[in-house]
Parts: sequence; structure tokens; C-alpha cells
Amino acid sequence: MQKVHPRSPYAKLGGYVHLPRLIDKAKLHRQGLLNGYNYKTVGFDKHLLAFLKLNGDTFEEAANGLGEDAAILNWVQENGAKYSPEAIEQWNEAMISRYPDTAAKKARFLHFLKQSGGEDRKDIRTYFDLIEFDEGRLK
Repeated sequence: MQKVHPRSPYAKLGGYVHLPRLIDKAKLHRQGLLNGYNYKTVGFDKHLLAFLKLNGDTFEEAANGLGEDAAILNWVQENGAKYSPEAIEQWNEAMISRYPDTAAKKARFLHFLKQSGGEDRKDIRTYFDLIEFDEGRLK
């Protein structure tokens, strides 16, 4: 069986990077198809939920109950923290540019890159790039 991937972390909804991916992960989790992905309490999911000041379980209920991206975005805008477009873009840039900033994180990053077949890749520097490469969107 082929692994189902959530959307790219670069994909935006309502101006937020990673929100479409989080929606996909909430739906895949409910279907039992998340297959080892980090979800809700770590990584970019955790950062986005904290930025929006939303509870992960409540978000998951909304994502699965509302179904369509537009309805979920409306729910997020009604229930989450309110930010200016500039503040959202600043948050986006901080997430997009995240890279391993300690020796331990760098070692783990390189381990995952090697597991994904990119041992010799020098162009993969950020976590978003690593996700894109691992899921086959970055060649």
C-alpha cells in the first residue's frame, strides 16, 4: 500500500502556511492513515496550533466535522487568534526558514535526509525542504 501524504507544508490557506497540511493530517489521523507522521503535539503542527491558540483535539473535531477547507478556515478565523496579514507572513517566514540550529538537530536532520535518499544533497537546508524531498515533491 502506498503511503498517503498530506499536502505540502508550503501550501497556504487563509494566508497560513502548513494549515492545509494540518487539515489533511487531522483527517488522515481520524481514518487511521497517518502512518507515523508527527501530529498535533510536536513540530509544525504544534507551532501552528500554538500560534492560532487552538486546542489540537478541538481542531481535529472541526476539521473532520466541517470537511471543506473554506469551512475549516472560517472556523479557524472565528475560534483562533486574530492576526494582521503582516503578522501571519512574519510567522510564515519563521516557519519556512526553520533549519537545524544545534549539533543534535543537525545530526537528526542529516539522518532523516540520508534515510530519504538525499545523503549528498546540499540544497536541502530547511525542515520544509526535507519534508518536500521525503514526500517526493522536491526532486
